[in-house]
Amino acid sequence: MIKRFVKPYLSHIITWVILLLLPFIGYLYEPKKISDFNFYFVKTHFLNILFIATTFYLNINFMAPKYFFEKRRIKFTVLIFILLAIYIFFNYLTIHFSPVEGYKKIEEQNIFFIRLIIGPTIIFSLCILTSTMLFLYEEQAKQKELNKLIELEKTAAELSMLKLQISPHFLFNTLNNIRWLIRKKSELSEESVMKLSEILRYILYEVEGNKVEFNREMEHLKNFIELQTLRLPIEGTVAFNVDENIHNFQIEPLLFIHFVENAFKYGIDSKNAPDIHFEFKKIVNGILFKSKNKILLKKTMIHNEGIGLTNIQRRLELLYPNKHELNINHTTDYFEVTLKLMLDEN
Repeated sequence: MIKRFVKPYLSHIITWVILLLLPFIGYLYEPKKISDFNFYFVKTHFLNILFIATTFYLNINFMAPKYFFEKRRIKFTVLIFILLAIYIFFNYLTIHFSPVEGYKKIEEQNIFFIRLIIGPTIIFSLCILTSTMLFLYEEQAKQKELNKLIELEKTAAELSMLKLQISPHFLFNTLNNIRWLIRKKSELSEESVMKLSEILRYILYEVEGNKVEFNREMEHLKNFIELQTLRLPIEGTVAFNVDENIHNFQIEPLLFIHFVENAFKYGIDSKNAPDIHFEFKKIVNGILFKSKNKILLKKTMIHNEGIGLTNIQRRLELLYPNKHELNINHTTDYFEVTLKLMLDEN
């Protein structure tokens, strides 16, 4: 507990201790001078360091934060000169009340002005300059952290919005499918409602966190695919293959649903057998998703797929920057998607 409290101030403590002991280092090399030890000098040196330290922390914690910005620098400058005047006056007192020999020696060597004005001004200026620079550095660090926090909150809000945009689109299509089954009075309508219930439970309650288990996402996709295959007008090929070696990844939810929806949207009509394939493979440090479907509704197939594709691309940029590779190809007959994700294993 004490160590954790002291650690942030350790560099400050070491610095002030060094400054306090600096004038006495010479005694280590010339022990004979200890007999001439001047206790008045020790006292004034201690008070000098105390004044400089007080000024340092007064500036970094009060003066600079309150007066350095927002057109208050005149007050900041006035306060600095007031403190400098006090410091010079303090040095005058230390000279004036010093032993007579020391005072006369200073006068005889004509260094009174340097000792009284120049020296204190340099020391005081270094103190103010250092503390102000440290304050500005800390302010910059705080601003960077604030900008990061704002960016994270913005990203989280944007991701939430993107999820909300995906889910109603999915729900709309699925409800249309169920309505189609009910109109046919199909015995499979009850099963489709159950699968929709599972899908909605997943979307509403299980994807609130940042990531989900890969296996759980696969269950969601499987339910969706089975729900879609219930309404196939003509029997065809709908394949969903998942590599058994993929079992220990955490992934962002609802990344693949758009491509699965698209495959059924453009890969089913009332006259032709569908040919739809979904595949998940394990690759080095990640997974590979492939989707391929025969294009049966060519008249409604558009080059720009609208908000769905825009959303998934934006989500990938936000969630997997420099860790994904998305390729979309479509020929006259087939539409193919390949998505590589670099993931961290648990």
